[in-house]
Amino acid sequence: MTANDQFLAYLLGRLDLAGKADASKLELMSHSNVFPALKLTAGDTRYMVRRGGHPDGTRDLEREFKVLKLLEGSGLAPSPVMFDQDKNFIVYEYLPGVSWSRNMLTQSAELEALTDALARLHSYNPPGTECNPVKTVELYLENADPALRSRLMEIVTGAMGRLHSGRSVLCHYDIWCGNIIQGCSTRFIDWEFANGGAPLIDLATLVCYHGLDEDETEALWCSYVGKTREQAHRDDLAAWCTIVDCLTVAWSRFSTALGDSPEASAPFYGPAVKRLGLNINI
Repeated sequence: MTANDQFLAYLLGRLDLAGKADASKLELMSHSNVFPALKLTAGDTRYMVRRGGHPDGTRDLEREFKVLKLLEGSGLAPSPVMFDQDKNFIVYEYLPGVSWSRNMLTQSAELEALTDALARLHSYNPPGTECNPVKTVELYLENADPALRSRLMEIVTGAMGRLHSGRSVLCHYDIWCGNIIQGCSTRFIDWEFANGGAPLIDLATLVCYHGLDEDETEALWCSYVGKTREQAHRDDLAAWCTIVDCLTVAWSRFSTALGDSPEASAPFYGPAVKRLGLNINI
């Protein structure tokens, strides 16, 4: 019996699905070899399974499960099913639907639905922990080229110093079209990075990951602030875009060094390098 077969048998036992073993399978759904997400199919029952053990410390399965519990019934996230501390994995609802495309970010009805979901997400208090972007970049680049590390630390520290607001809420930290599912409603998946932080980092991630132009960014901004009670600072969005680009470059270098395929982050990494004006190989 392979390790995958053994894990599948264990999962089915924990979920009281052992009777469906002959009609069960696990499929790898993520690009990551070190922090995989798997789809469990047992007859007509489907779940998502995320296994832990990632060494960076910024992604924590217990925190992810607590966030999913916090959001249960909100219509923003899949429902949590189980957290297994011994084998370090979580199980949650499989969401049917289709992933968003970049084009949907430019459609008024879809954009309104997305910013409404983001505004509702950001109405939640932080989960008791906070993400510090400067420390995160420093962590990711601990073993990187000293010149790159020094330059990125300079950029991210400068951008943090330009921020006007220190408001902290529950943030997803990985909002891009691949993590937005359109079914009966607009919901988010892959909450592995979810943490306390500034709400504009989720908007900045959309802007950076999908290369939104000035008009598209303005439409996103206006739609979002129209749904929030607090007046955000428009200049802060540009600063957060710089911070997101620093995190993207640092994370890409870190994950590749761990053995993940460079192709997984290439669509985000190259544009971030150019926007930051870094003189490094892409």
